[in-house]
Amino acid sequence: MNYEELDFDRAIEDANKIILLGSALKTGLFTSLTEKKDIPSLTRELEADERALYIVLEALWAMGYVEKENDSYIIADRARPLFINGGKDYVGSYLPHTLNKLNAWLELPEIIKGEKIGRRKPDNISTFMNAMASTPEEDVKEIVSHCLDKKKDAKTVLDLGGGPGKYSKVFVNRGLKAVLLDTPETIDYVSSEFGLADIRNLTLKKADFTEDEFVNEFEEMVDIVFMGNITHIYSEDVNRSLLMRVSRLLNKGGMVAIEDFVRARSPYAEVFAVNMLANTQGGGTWTEEQYRKWLKDAGFSNIEVFDLADKDKQVITAFREKTS
Repeated sequence: MNYEELDFDRAIEDANKIILLGSALKTGLFTSLTEKKDIPSLTRELEADERALYIVLEALWAMGYVEKENDSYIIADRARPLFINGGKDYVGSYLPHTLNKLNAWLELPEIIKGEKIGRRKPDNISTFMNAMASTPEEDVKEIVSHCLDKKKDAKTVLDLGGGPGKYSKVFVNRGLKAVLLDTPETIDYVSSEFGLADIRNLTLKKADFTEDEFVNEFEEMVDIVFMGNITHIYSEDVNRSLLMRVSRLLNKGGMVAIEDFVRARSPYAEVFAVNMLANTQGGGTWTEEQYRKWLKDAGFSNIEVFDLADKDKQVITAFREKTS
Protein backbone atom coordinates (compact mmCIF):
# COMPACT_ATOMS: atom_id res chain seq x y z
CA MET A 1 0.00 0.00 0.00
CA ASN A 2 1.47 3.34 -1.06
CA TYR A 3 1.72 6.18 1.41
CA GLU A 4 -0.53 9.04 0.32
CA GLU A 5 0.99 12.48 0.73
CA LEU A 6 -1.53 15.04 1.91
CA ASP A 7 -1.07 18.77 1.69
CA PHE A 8 -2.94 19.64 4.88
CA ASP A 9 -3.13 23.37 4.24
CA ARG A 10 -4.53 22.86 0.74
CA ALA A 11 -6.93 20.15 1.89
CA ILE A 12 -8.34 22.37 4.64
CA GLU A 13 -8.74 25.26 2.22
CA ASP A 14 -10.50 23.02 -0.31
CA ALA A 15 -12.81 21.66 2.41
CA ASN A 16 -13.78 25.21 3.36
CA LYS A 17 -14.61 25.98 -0.27
CA ILE A 18 -16.65 22.81 -0.74
CA ILE A 19 -18.72 23.60 2.36
CA LEU A 20 -19.29 27.19 1.23
CA LEU A 21 -20.28 26.24 -2.32
CA GLY A 22 -22.49 23.40 -1.11
CA SER A 23 -24.23 25.67 1.38
CA ALA A 24 -24.88 28.29 -1.29
CA LEU A 25 -26.32 25.59 -3.53
CA LYS A 26 -28.52 24.01 -0.82
CA THR A 27 -30.02 27.36 0.16
CA GLY A 28 -30.93 28.19 -3.45
CA LEU A 29 -28.53 31.10 -3.69
CA PHE A 30 -27.08 30.19 -7.09
CA THR A 31 -30.54 29.63 -8.58
CA SER A 32 -31.65 33.04 -7.29
CA LEU A 33 -28.63 34.68 -8.89
CA THR A 34 -29.48 33.81 -12.49
CA GLU A 35 -30.51 37.47 -12.65
CA LYS A 36 -28.85 40.48 -11.01
CA LYS A 37 -30.13 41.07 -7.50
CA ASP A 38 -29.13 43.13 -4.51
CA ILE A 39 -28.86 41.83 -0.97
CA PRO A 40 -32.22 43.18 0.29
CA SER A 41 -34.00 41.43 -2.60
CA LEU A 42 -32.16 38.17 -1.92
CA THR A 43 -32.88 38.44 1.78
CA ARG A 44 -36.62 38.58 1.09
CA GLU A 45 -36.59 35.92 -1.62
CA LEU A 46 -34.58 33.37 0.34
CA GLU A 47 -35.86 34.39 3.77
CA ALA A 48 -32.21 34.67 4.73
CA ASP A 49 -30.04 36.63 7.13
CA GLU A 50 -28.75 39.85 5.52
CA ARG A 51 -25.35 39.79 7.23
CA ALA A 52 -24.79 36.15 6.31
CA LEU A 53 -25.75 36.81 2.69
CA TYR A 54 -23.30 39.70 2.43
CA ILE A 55 -20.39 37.67 3.81
CA VAL A 56 -21.16 34.61 1.66
CA LEU A 57 -21.69 36.63 -1.53
CA GLU A 58 -18.46 38.54 -1.07
CA ALA A 59 -16.60 35.27 -0.54
CA LEU A 60 -18.17 33.76 -3.68
CA TRP A 61 -17.21 36.92 -5.59
CA ALA A 62 -13.62 36.65 -4.34
CA MET A 63 -13.54 33.00 -5.53
CA GLY A 64 -14.91 33.94 -8.96
CA TYR A 65 -18.24 32.14 -8.75
CA VAL A 66 -20.29 35.33 -8.51
CA GLU A 67 -19.96 38.63 -10.33
CA LYS A 68 -20.66 41.98 -8.69
CA GLU A 69 -21.77 45.29 -10.15
CA ASN A 70 -22.40 48.16 -7.75
CA ASP A 71 -24.64 46.60 -5.09
CA SER A 72 -25.97 43.73 -7.21
CA TYR A 73 -24.72 40.18 -7.70
CA ILE A 74 -25.18 37.55 -10.43
CA ILE A 75 -23.81 34.05 -10.88
CA ALA A 76 -20.62 34.04 -12.96
CA ASP A 77 -20.62 32.38 -16.38
CA ARG A 78 -18.04 29.81 -15.23
CA ALA A 79 -20.34 28.78 -12.37
CA ARG A 80 -23.51 28.23 -14.43
CA PRO A 81 -22.55 24.78 -15.79
CA LEU A 82 -21.61 23.69 -12.27
CA PHE A 83 -24.65 24.89 -10.35
CA ILE A 84 -27.44 25.74 -12.81
CA ASN A 85 -27.44 24.02 -16.16
CA GLY A 86 -27.52 20.35 -15.20
CA GLY A 87 -25.11 19.27 -17.95
CA LYS A 88 -22.06 17.04 -17.76
CA ASP A 89 -20.22 19.48 -15.45
CA TYR A 90 -23.16 19.88 -13.07
CA VAL A 91 -22.25 19.18 -9.43
CA GLY A 92 -25.62 20.13 -7.98
CA SER A 93 -26.78 16.51 -7.95
CA TYR A 94 -24.19 15.25 -5.48
CA LEU A 95 -22.74 18.29 -3.69
CA PRO A 96 -25.60 18.52 -1.13
CA HIS A 97 -25.15 14.80 -0.45
CA THR A 98 -21.45 15.45 0.13
CA LEU A 99 -22.33 17.98 2.84
CA ASN A 100 -24.55 15.41 4.52
CA LYS A 101 -21.69 12.90 4.47
CA LEU A 102 -19.30 15.44 5.95
CA ASN A 103 -21.71 16.04 8.82
CA ALA A 104 -21.68 12.32 9.53
CA TRP A 105 -17.88 12.10 9.32
CA LEU A 106 -17.60 14.80 11.97
CA GLU A 107 -19.13 12.30 14.40
CA LEU A 108 -16.27 9.82 13.84
CA PRO A 109 -14.56 10.56 17.20
CA GLU A 110 -17.70 9.46 19.06
CA ILE A 111 -18.20 6.51 16.69
CA ILE A 112 -14.61 5.32 17.15
CA LYS A 113 -15.05 5.44 20.93
CA GLY A 114 -18.30 3.51 20.68
CA GLU A 115 -20.41 6.39 21.97
CA LYS A 116 -22.44 6.57 18.75
CA ILE A 117 -23.28 4.32 15.82
CA GLY A 118 -23.58 5.33 12.19
CA ARG A 119 -26.73 6.93 10.93
CA ARG A 120 -29.69 4.71 10.13
CA LYS A 121 -30.68 6.22 6.79
CA PRO A 122 -30.00 9.27 4.56
CA ASP A 123 -31.12 12.63 5.90
CA ASN A 124 -33.15 13.48 2.82
CA ILE A 125 -34.57 11.27 0.06
CA SER A 126 -34.35 14.04 -2.55
CA THR A 127 -30.69 14.77 -1.82
CA PHE A 128 -29.76 11.10 -1.76
CA MET A 129 -31.61 10.18 -4.96
CA ASN A 130 -30.15 13.09 -6.89
CA ALA A 131 -26.67 12.06 -5.75
CA MET A 132 -27.32 8.50 -6.94
CA ALA A 133 -28.60 9.84 -10.26
CA SER A 134 -25.26 11.59 -10.87
CA THR A 135 -23.58 8.29 -11.83
CA PRO A 136 -22.10 8.91 -15.30
CA GLU A 137 -24.16 7.40 -18.10
CA GLU A 138 -21.13 5.71 -19.66
CA ASP A 139 -20.43 3.87 -16.39
CA VAL A 140 -24.01 2.60 -16.22
CA LYS A 141 -23.89 1.42 -19.83
CA GLU A 142 -20.60 -0.41 -19.22
CA ILE A 143 -22.06 -2.26 -16.24
CA VAL A 144 -25.30 -3.20 -18.01
CA SER A 145 -23.36 -4.37 -21.07
CA HIS A 146 -21.19 -6.58 -18.92
CA CYS A 147 -24.28 -8.09 -17.28
CA LEU A 148 -25.88 -8.84 -20.64
CA ASP A 149 -22.66 -10.28 -22.03
CA LYS A 150 -22.70 -12.72 -19.13
CA LYS A 151 -26.42 -13.52 -19.40
CA LYS A 152 -27.17 -13.17 -23.10
CA ASP A 153 -30.60 -14.83 -22.94
CA ALA A 154 -31.93 -12.55 -20.18
CA LYS A 155 -35.41 -11.17 -20.70
CA THR A 156 -36.22 -9.89 -17.21
CA VAL A 157 -34.28 -8.04 -14.52
CA LEU A 158 -34.94 -7.00 -10.94
CA ASP A 159 -33.11 -3.77 -10.03
CA LEU A 160 -32.85 -4.15 -6.27
CA GLY A 161 -32.76 -0.80 -4.46
CA GLY A 162 -32.64 0.87 -7.87
CA GLY A 163 -33.51 4.35 -6.61
CA PRO A 164 -33.56 6.87 -9.48
CA GLY A 165 -33.63 4.13 -12.11
CA LYS A 166 -30.37 4.80 -13.94
CA TYR A 167 -29.70 1.08 -14.44
CA SER A 168 -33.32 0.04 -14.96
CA LYS A 169 -33.70 2.48 -17.84
CA VAL A 170 -30.62 1.14 -19.61
CA PHE A 171 -31.77 -2.46 -19.12
CA VAL A 172 -35.15 -1.51 -20.61
CA ASN A 173 -33.45 0.24 -23.52
CA ARG A 174 -31.55 -2.98 -24.15
CA GLY A 175 -34.84 -4.85 -24.54
CA LEU A 176 -35.47 -6.29 -21.06
CA LYS A 177 -38.52 -5.98 -18.84
CA ALA A 178 -37.40 -4.47 -15.54
CA VAL A 179 -38.76 -4.30 -12.01
CA LEU A 180 -37.30 -1.59 -9.78
CA LEU A 181 -37.79 -2.36 -6.10
CA ASP A 182 -37.12 0.16 -3.35
CA THR A 183 -38.63 1.55 -0.17
CA PRO A 184 -42.10 3.09 -0.36
CA GLU A 185 -40.83 6.64 0.23
CA THR A 186 -38.19 6.22 -2.47
CA ILE A 187 -40.64 4.88 -5.04
CA ASP A 188 -43.09 7.68 -4.26
CA TYR A 189 -40.33 10.21 -4.96
CA VAL A 190 -38.63 8.74 -8.03
CA SER A 191 -41.83 7.73 -9.81
CA SER A 192 -42.66 11.39 -10.40
CA GLU A 193 -39.40 13.29 -9.99
CA PHE A 194 -37.48 11.00 -12.36
CA GLY A 195 -40.43 10.12 -14.59
CA LEU A 196 -40.13 6.39 -13.90
CA ALA A 197 -43.87 5.80 -13.71
CA ASP A 198 -44.19 6.58 -17.43
CA ILE A 199 -41.53 4.18 -18.73
CA ARG A 200 -42.84 1.23 -20.69
CA ASN A 201 -41.63 -2.20 -19.52
CA LEU A 202 -40.55 -0.78 -16.15
CA THR A 203 -42.55 -1.80 -13.08
CA LEU A 204 -42.07 -0.02 -9.76
CA LYS A 205 -42.47 -2.08 -6.61
CA LYS A 206 -42.47 -0.93 -2.97
CA ALA A 207 -40.84 -3.21 -0.42
CA ASP A 208 -38.03 -3.57 2.11
CA PHE A 209 -35.60 -6.10 0.65
CA THR A 210 -33.94 -6.61 4.04
CA GLU A 211 -37.14 -8.33 5.17
CA ASP A 212 -37.83 -11.92 4.13
CA GLU A 213 -41.41 -11.13 3.15
CA PHE A 214 -40.40 -9.09 0.10
CA VAL A 215 -39.77 -12.31 -1.86
CA ASN A 216 -43.48 -13.13 -1.59
CA GLU A 217 -44.27 -9.97 -3.58
CA PHE A 218 -43.12 -11.71 -6.77
CA GLU A 219 -45.38 -14.07 -8.71
CA GLU A 220 -42.72 -14.72 -11.36
CA MET A 221 -38.99 -15.19 -11.08
CA VAL A 222 -36.47 -13.16 -13.09
CA ASP A 223 -33.34 -13.82 -15.14
CA ILE A 224 -31.11 -11.21 -13.51
CA VAL A 225 -31.11 -9.61 -10.08
CA PHE A 226 -28.97 -6.48 -10.21
CA MET A 227 -27.60 -5.11 -6.92
CA GLY A 228 -25.88 -1.80 -7.55
CA ASN A 229 -24.23 -0.14 -4.53
CA ILE A 230 -26.23 -2.27 -2.10
CA THR A 231 -23.84 -4.54 -0.24
CA HIS A 232 -21.70 -1.74 1.21
CA ILE A 233 -24.74 -0.45 3.11
CA TYR A 234 -25.24 -3.63 5.13
CA SER A 235 -23.42 -5.98 7.48
CA GLU A 236 -22.07 -9.41 6.57
CA ASP A 237 -25.08 -11.12 8.12
CA VAL A 238 -27.59 -8.95 6.26
CA ASN A 239 -25.78 -9.44 2.94
CA ARG A 240 -25.62 -13.20 3.44
CA SER A 241 -29.36 -13.33 4.15
CA LEU A 242 -30.13 -11.01 1.25
CA LEU A 243 -28.31 -13.23 -1.23
CA MET A 244 -30.25 -16.22 0.09
CA ARG A 245 -33.46 -14.33 -0.76
CA VAL A 246 -32.14 -13.26 -4.14
CA SER A 247 -31.49 -16.89 -5.11
CA ARG A 248 -35.19 -17.60 -4.53
CA LEU A 249 -36.15 -14.88 -7.01
CA LEU A 250 -34.04 -16.17 -9.89
CA ASN A 251 -35.01 -18.60 -12.59
CA LYS A 252 -32.78 -21.68 -12.74
CA GLY A 253 -29.60 -20.54 -14.44
CA GLY A 254 -30.41 -16.96 -13.48
CA MET A 255 -27.68 -14.50 -12.56
CA VAL A 256 -27.03 -12.08 -9.74
CA ALA A 257 -24.82 -9.08 -10.52
CA ILE A 258 -23.31 -7.05 -7.68
CA GLU A 259 -21.67 -3.68 -8.33
CA ASP A 260 -19.55 -2.34 -5.47
CA PHE A 261 -16.09 -1.56 -4.12
CA VAL A 262 -14.17 -4.80 -3.51
CA ARG A 263 -11.33 -4.64 -1.01
CA ALA A 264 -7.84 -5.33 -2.43
CA ARG A 265 -9.15 -4.63 -5.95
CA SER A 266 -10.64 -1.14 -5.72
CA PRO A 267 -8.23 1.62 -4.62
CA TYR A 268 -11.12 3.36 -2.85
CA ALA A 269 -12.62 0.45 -0.93
CA GLU A 270 -10.85 0.95 2.40
CA VAL A 271 -11.57 4.68 2.67
CA PHE A 272 -15.13 4.25 1.42
CA ALA A 273 -15.70 1.86 4.31
CA VAL A 274 -15.14 4.81 6.64
CA ASN A 275 -18.07 6.53 4.94
CA MET A 276 -20.18 3.48 5.71
CA LEU A 277 -18.93 3.48 9.31
CA ALA A 278 -20.24 7.03 9.67
CA ASN A 279 -23.43 6.67 7.64
CA THR A 280 -24.73 3.16 8.31
CA GLN A 281 -25.23 0.85 11.27
CA GLY A 282 -23.35 -2.14 9.90
CA GLY A 283 -22.10 -1.34 6.42
CA GLY A 284 -18.60 -1.58 5.02
CA THR A 285 -16.66 -2.80 2.02
CA TRP A 286 -15.96 -6.47 1.57
CA THR A 287 -13.31 -8.75 0.13
CA GLU A 288 -13.63 -11.04 -2.86
CA GLU A 289 -13.39 -14.01 -0.49
CA GLN A 290 -16.35 -12.75 1.54
CA TYR A 291 -18.49 -12.32 -1.57
CA ARG A 292 -17.55 -15.77 -2.81
CA LYS A 293 -18.52 -17.38 0.50
CA TRP A 294 -21.87 -15.57 0.69
CA LEU A 295 -22.69 -16.55 -2.88
CA LYS A 296 -21.68 -20.19 -2.48
CA ASP A 297 -23.71 -20.45 0.73
CA ALA A 298 -26.71 -19.09 -1.20
CA GLY A 299 -26.36 -21.75 -3.91
CA PHE A 300 -24.53 -19.76 -6.59
CA SER A 301 -21.69 -20.96 -8.79
CA ASN A 302 -19.54 -19.69 -11.68
CA ILE A 303 -18.58 -16.67 -9.60
CA GLU A 304 -16.50 -14.04 -11.40
CA VAL A 305 -15.19 -10.61 -10.42
CA PHE A 306 -14.77 -8.02 -13.15
CA ASP A 307 -12.87 -4.74 -12.79
CA LEU A 308 -14.65 -1.83 -14.44
CA ALA A 309 -12.68 0.27 -16.92
CA ASP A 310 -11.46 2.77 -14.33
CA LYS A 311 -10.99 -0.05 -11.74
CA ASP A 312 -12.72 2.11 -9.11
CA LYS A 313 -15.43 -0.52 -8.70
CA GLN A 314 -16.07 -4.13 -9.53
CA VAL A 315 -18.97 -6.21 -10.81
CA ILE A 316 -19.41 -9.68 -9.32
CA THR A 317 -21.55 -12.13 -11.27
CA ALA A 318 -22.77 -15.54 -10.15
CA PHE A 319 -25.34 -18.03 -11.39
CA ARG A 320 -28.03 -20.02 -9.69
CA GLU A 321 -27.52 -23.70 -10.28
CA LYS A 322 -29.80 -24.99 -13.06
CA THR A 323 -30.36 -28.23 -11.17
CA SER A 324 -31.23 -26.64 -7.80
